Amino acid sequence: MGRTRQNRRKDFEDFYNESVKIFTDFRSQNERAKEFERIYMLSICPGSRMGGNNERIVEVFWGSRPFETITQGQKWVHLKEYGATLVFERDDNGFIIVSLFPAHTDNRKPIEESITVDIWTDPKRLKSKSFLKKRWNYFMAYMEYTSLDGRPTIKQKLIVWYLRNFKQLIIDKKWTQSKAESFIQETMKFVFTVGLSGFIIFAVTYFIELRRDSKLEDQLNSTKESIDSLSEGIDSLDKDLLNFEIDQNNIIDVSKKVLAKIDSITIKENQEKSDSIDQN
Repeated sequence: MGRTRQNRRKDFEDFYNESVKIFTDFRSQNERAKEFERIYMLSICPGSRMGGNNERIVEVFWGSRPFETITQGQKWVHLKEYGATLVFERDDNGFIIVSLFPAHTDNRKPIEESITVDIWTDPKRLKSKSFLKKRWNYFMAYMEYTSLDGRPTIKQKLIVWYLRNFKQLIIDKKWTQSKAESFIQETMKFVFTVGLSGFIIFAVTYFIELRRDSKLEDQLNSTKESIDSLSEGIDSLDKDLLNFEIDQNNIIDVSKKVLAKIDSITIKENQEKSDSIDQN
């Protein structure tokens, strides 16, 4: 039987109730977090920082601190830096969205407003300490990378690079596809375009050759038919010539018979003349 929305909601409620202890433990186990604690102070707010009564949100964030004082006319103005934020939010279906917001000042902000680390994730994963610890490490790396006095390690720089290239960013309040997904799509589009072009060229060439072969075959068949017709004509001519020879023989025989008849008539006439002379 599949998990229901009520099951997912119950899992998030459990995380909601345990979140303060979980992230307090993570902070106490991280030496760099202890240094940030003295400057910014970590806040863990089930219900959000806006009154703490939103049961669909758990916020973990570093507070603000003044980093410089300037004069504007006759006024002294304290410039502030705001620490990074990690947000777990449950949607209507009971799934969770995990987002990171960068540290920033009023004059210095990254291009992204936030990074969507997880989207439509089953809250049963919130029961896994390794899952939560990994998000905490993302949170610390992002704080080190975007804060004014952060000292990100090589590993933390790689984590932020991974987040910015393989996760969805919110820029100008618009959700954007990850750079990795865009790159893969463009690569696939290029491959399919080139592949399709190659296939079309191959198909056109193939059909041209096929048509050319078909025409050659038609020409060969026509030539064969002509040869067959010529052969039949020759056979017919041979028969005609044979018949012609037979007719010639008939003519010769008839001629011989006529000549023989003439000779017999001549001999008879001569005989009659001889008999007439004898009588006289």
